[in-house]
Amino acid sequence: MNNLRTLLIDDNKAFVVLARHLLAGTQVEVVGEGYDGYDAVRLAEEIRPDLIIMDLAMPGMGGLQATRLIKAQDHPPRVVIASHYDDAAHREFAAQSGADGFINKQDYEHNIAQLLREFSRGEAHV
Repeated sequence: MNNLRTLLIDDNKAFVVLARHLLAGTQVEVVGEGYDGYDAVRLAEEIRPDLIIMDLAMPGMGGLQATRLIKAQDHPPRVVIASHYDDAAHREFAAQSGADGFINKQDYEHNIAQLLREFSRGEAHV
């Protein structure tokens, strides 16, 4: 798997720190972080990452609206929605917004490596 230039977007700064730490042992290069959907859209345009791991529910602009805007950009990155709200409806909302994957925050530590392997094989995970 090539290094994936990745943005981390979450209003919970502790989760951003944890996600960065857990990705340190993978072939992911964290190239930026933000704390709401506005940051996500702006940074996606400025940095042009390969992947964005983004929270679903954030103040201001949430992850679903940000995903729709990011996916409308030229050459958009893959977007993974990370959330505690893990049910069929939220996964469907994520898929409808254009997300390429969904990961439950409670299982993040155990599932992020598998999700990245699936992406390297071209598989989606919504």
